[in-house]
Parts: sequence; structure tokens; C-alpha cells
Amino acid sequence: MNRRIMFLFGVWLAGGAVLAANLLKNPGFEKGNTLFDTQKYWAGTVEHIQDAAKARTGKGVIRLVSAPGRGTVFGRLLLRGRQSEPSGKIYVFSLWARGTGALHLGGIRYITPPEGKPPYEFDWQEEGVTLTDTWQQVSYTIDLSRRVANFLAMVVELRGEGEAYLDDVSLETVVQPGAFVTAQTRHLVQPAGKAEDLVLTTQPQAPVFVSVAKGKDAPVCHEVTSNAEGKVFVPGAWFVSAEPVDCRIAACSGGATAHVDVAFVTQESFDRSLNLAKSVALTKPLRILYLGDSLTDFDRGRNYCDKVDFWLNQAFPGLASFHNAGVGGDYITRMEDRIYGRQAHRREMYDGLWNEKYDLIFIFLGHNDTKTTAKSDLKVPVVPPETQDASFRKVVAQIRQHSQAPIVFISGASMVEEICRRNHAKAIQTRPNASIFGLPEHVEAFNDVLQKLGKELGIGYLDVYTPMKNHPDKPSLFYPTDGVHLSTAGHAFVADAILKALASGIGR
Repeated sequence: MNRRIMFLFGVWLAGGAVLAANLLKNPGFEKGNTLFDTQKYWAGTVEHIQDAAKARTGKGVIRLVSAPGRGTVFGRLLLRGRQSEPSGKIYVFSLWARGTGALHLGGIRYITPPEGKPPYEFDWQEEGVTLTDTWQQVSYTIDLSRRVANFLAMVVELRGEGEAYLDDVSLETVVQPGAFVTAQTRHLVQPAGKAEDLVLTTQPQAPVFVSVAKGKDAPVCHEVTSNAEGKVFVPGAWFVSAEPVDCRIAACSGGATAHVDVAFVTQESFDRSLNLAKSVALTKPLRILYLGDSLTDFDRGRNYCDKVDFWLNQAFPGLASFHNAGVGGDYITRMEDRIYGRQAHRREMYDGLWNEKYDLIFIFLGHNDTKTTAKSDLKVPVVPPETQDASFRKVVAQIRQHSQAPIVFISGASMVEEICRRNHAKAIQTRPNASIFGLPEHVEAFNDVLQKLGKELGIGYLDVYTPMKNHPDKPSLFYPTDGVHLSTAGHAFVADAILKALASGIGR
């Protein structure tokens, strides 16, 4: 293998650099090949094998076989799941391998290219590893601490005739000893055309790589050095926008990263949200817990939870804080399993949930609960109303065992039925029992259950369904590709609804 790379890597770690936890799930292929794909324009084949005699650990292993292609013989695999916002970070990609042929690890940096150039660049190990019958670890470090990429994907290539058994894969980020970067706030909302300088904190006299991405534009990068107090100043001129747009700022030093999401909005929108926040009239700290599905989990750092927090602290500095425990894919029965400590999807999201005191708890579900399939002729949701009722009661009972904070149900959103039906029509061509989201009759029945339970159990109810349904530009509130997940405008809409409800006294 590339001994120089491995020697330098070993010295680096011996010097105290810290590897974060493995970013990959199922690294040993015990649950099948959930990590790698081949591409139709690449050579080679891959298969999953369940055989302890062939695996390094456990029973799962994959086998990559090279084949003729592009005038040579090779086999190439792409790691599923691109790493977003990799600029400024350091990654270590490693796996265990045995077999025949020469194995190379690498990465694909997805970039905004010069005109006429492809939107990606490959980074490969300079020297491959000659495989033998003995398992050996192969590692490759990709240092983007001063490089720009929109996304990063890892690749494996077997060169020459051969086969490679691969097991125990890991992808980790590296942080240098003592490295840190912190921001005063995670999310900012600014009127278009105005932007105050950002102040971040890191080690004194440390080099900092700052990446600024506005909307769909390519990231623009700057290198700065912190002052003697460890302060880093990011001029507003670097990220200001004359038009409403989302801007993401990443500051990296020694592998440590901090993000700040800035939403530029119209002056009218800014004034409206700020006035709503002021009308809440906070006089003491307010700690909010959000429980929900992907509408709560997605877009962290700039979603409705972050916006509520920004506006409340804009109006009442230092009084508001929150914990976002949203889990993508959740429906009420999954939430029930997790909150009772049973086996559940992403069970760890509720670890230590009750180690702190909350003043208010919002539950925002209904989008997965109400999906349905052709198996029931689209007439029965995946969680039927009677099950919704029983499961919500159990969740509320468990919450009240741990917290006396008022609970507020947020209604299921009024999703874009036309987009949901169009996507379903495409999906059933290859998956006859594909799910469809957003059918009004199921969401409205779900909301009826919430209102009934609210009256019986003394729980507040916040209706976002009706105003969404009647919104003059309803599609603008959702991702245009699925009509289910909230857009920037949708997150702002829900945040304003929560602020208005808080001002009216809900849950207080």
C-alpha cells in the first residue's frame, strides 16, 4: 500500500488528531450491501456474500470483480450518500480488503466548474495496494481544509484483473488537537440588502477557511486569521444579498467547523415576524422541545425551530432556547416505541431527552402517519385513526411522567396533493405498492384525532393545515420535487404560526 500516506497518517494521529465516529451505518455488511453501488458506465460487478468464512468480522462481506472497460480492466464502486458541505474538512476513508489486483481509494469532489469542464474532479491515492490472501487495512485521507467542494463522494477502484473482498468500512472526519470554531448564533434572518458582520471564536492566531454559498451559486472562499483573542470577523459584504435568498456560511479550522445560515427576506416579512415575536412578551426563559418527523428534522440550522428561536431572541435577547428531537420518517407509533425506550428507528435521538427541563413541548406529526398505498386502494393510512389515538395517548402519558411542560399538537400540514399524486403515478410503474403522501382526507382525519385528544387531555392545538390549504401560493411552502417537505418559505410560515400562537397564550 502507499506507505508514505499511511506513515504520515500514523504520525498525524500519534500527534493527537481526533477521529470522529464512523459516519457509515452497517459498515460490516451484516444487513446486506447498503453502502456501495456500481454505475452503468463503470466496469466491474459487486455482490453481497453472507459467509463468516469469507468475511473479516461477522458474516457479511462484499466482493468486487473487475471487468474490461474503457480500454482497460477495472471495477469501481461509489459510496452511497454524498457528504454535504465538505469544504474545510478532513476525511479519512478506510476499509479492510483481501484478494487479487491493485486497490485504490479516492474521492469525487463535486464542484462548480469553469465553462466547458465537468462538475467533478477525482482525487485518487498515488499508489494502490496490492491485495493478497491476507486481510489488510487500506486508508486514504482527503484534506479539504483549504479546498472547495459542493459535495464529496468516496470511491473504490480495483485495477487490473482480480477480485477484492471488502469489509469493515469507515468514513470519519478528523479534528486537530484543541481545534474548535463557534458562532454566536446558528441562524440569522436579515432584510435583503442589509448584513451585519459575523463574529466567530476559535484558537488565537489560527488560520480559518470561510466558505460562503448564496442560493444555488458556487461557494466563494476566503482565508482569514483569528486575532489574539481568537475572534474571527466575517464581513457582511462577503454574504449580503439584495434579493431574498438563503446563504450558508461555513468556517473551518483544523477540521473543526461552525455553520451560520442567513436568510435574507423582504423588509415587510422581517417586520412582520419581528412584531409577532415582540407580541409574545416573554418575561422569563422559555425552553422549547420539538418532537416531529422530517419537517422538523430536515434543514437543521435554518428550519422553523431555528427561526422561532431567532425571532424570540431578537425580541427578547437570551430568553429563548430549544431542543430539536425531530426524526425523519417518524409516525406516532415509532415515536411511541422510541420514547418508551424500545427498539426503534434512530432510537438514539431520544437519549438523554429528559435530562433537562422544558417549558413547552410541540409535537408535529401526521405526514408519514397518513401516507397510504394501493394495497388498501389508497383508503387506509399506514397508521389508522384508531391506532393514532391509542399511540398518542401513550406518548402523552410518557411525556407527563417526565415533564410537566404544557404540550401543543401542531396539525399535519396541507401538502401539495397534485405533486404527491404525480410522484405516486411515476413510482407505481416500478413499485406497485409505493406510498402516496398528502391525501387530504387522511390528513384531515388525523387532525380530527388531534383535536379530539386535545380536548380530552388538556393539550393545545395549533392549526397550520387550514391556512396552508388556503394560502394563495401554497406550492411555494414546499419542496417543488415532493410537495411534502417545507421550503424556506414553508419553515417561515410555520415559525410565524408558532409565534402567533405563543402570543395568544397557547401552552402558557
